[in-house]
This record gives sequence, C-alpha cells and structure tokens, in this order.
Amino acid sequence: MSDHLRAPTRNNYFYGQLMTVETFTTETDYFLRQERTFNRLALGHGVVCGLDVHLADAGRAVVVTPGLAVDRWGRRVVVPRASARIPIPDDVLEEAVEHGRDCRQDACVQVLLDYQECVADPMPVHAGDCDDPPPCMPGTLREGYAVSFRAECPPTRRPSPGGRLVRGGRVDYAELARLVTRDCPAPAADPRIVLAALQIEDCPPHAEGDPDITVRPVSPTNQVLMRLLLALLESTHD
Repeated sequence: MSDHLRAPTRNNYFYGQLMTVETFTTETDYFLRQERTFNRLALGHGVVCGLDVHLADAGRAVVVTPGLAVDRWGRRVVVPRASARIPIPDDVLEEAVEHGRDCRQDACVQVLLDYQECVADPMPVHAGDCDDPPPCMPGTLREGYAVSFRAECPPTRRPSPGGRLVRGGRVDYAELARLVTRDCPAPAADPRIVLAALQIEDCPPHAEGDPDITVRPVSPTNQVLMRLLLALLESTHD
C-alpha cells in the first residue's frame, strides 16, 4: 500500500560546504515532491477553476480557456491564457465512430489535460566536468500543459460512499478513522485528467453539441466547500 511513499530527504547546510548542481537539485526535488504528495493525498486531483472547453473548426478542434487544475500525480497544471485551436486527430475521431458503431452506443471523445515541462532560456556553460562541456544549456524549466484526446466515453460516475460516514445526522468518527486508515492510494498510472466529453457524429466524423464538462473531476476550494455545506444545511431545513 505504501511503496509509493518515500521518507523526505533535504539538504543540511553548513559553512564551507561545496555547492554543486546536485545540491540545488535536491533542494528543488524536496519541495516539489512534498507539495505533489500533499496535493495528491490531501487535496485530491481535479479542476480548481476555469478550463472550459469550446468547439472550433466545425467540431474538428477545441479551445481550452484559462484555468488551474491538479493532475493525478499532484502536479499543478496552469493554462495561463486561452489555448490556440487544438485539432482533434482524424484517427481519434474515426476510432470513436467505429467503437460506437461496434458497441451500439454513443461515439465519444474525451478531452484530456496533461502536465508538461519545457526547457527554456539557454545560457553559456562556463565550466564542466572531465568531458567537453556543451556550449550552452537551458537555464529554466517552464511548466506548461498539453491537451490530448481519447476515443471512448468516460465511465459513469458512481454515487459517493460517504453516506456511511453519517449516522443519525452525526459524523461516525469510527467509520471516518477506518476510511483514512485503510486507504493510502498509489499514484494513478495515467496522470491526465478529463476536461470534457465530446459527442461525435459521422459523415464526416466531427464533434457536435456542447462539450460535457460534468464528467471532469473537481478539486473544490475552501470557498466552494463552504457553499456546499451551506447548501446542505439549507436543504435539511426545507
């Protein structure tokens, strides 16, 4: 259950210490790993805000609006501005149509958001190891995003099992303790999160109608959680 958890290791600085690339890499990795582990296990993955999906080019491309999400590995994914038009690959559209026809169900394509890093800001290398150093190296890593597509309908969401946590209008603390003790999930094999599902029509294959954003996972902020609690309280008094 806990093979994916590692004891944190951080630098122990002292006067006269030789600072190397490994020293600073260890520092960066420590904070990134701590943040992402906490995000994944304590806050959960999903869309925090924004990231709406619109069709473009007669249903053969999408545009994603600005927003923030946390992927299934706990990494923050920022879309700082509306994306350019992102074409839906022809083979994905055709696969969705064929799958829907074979299974006698709706043809769907999922829009997926992924975390992506790009090297940037090249600068000269003034020293190196025993080998000949390269003339320049990237000075920064730019955190970005990528949008991809999957030719299948999202699974039907099941009702939350949280009903067992409340008995007689009160939280069952024993059940809550058992819930958190028995479940410390490992990172998902696929870190991407679903932003929307597109209904695909044939002749020629294209998306039609409004993208279904209700299939996306949501990572609610404290403000959203407070609104949910107030709404639940109001509903019990009606």
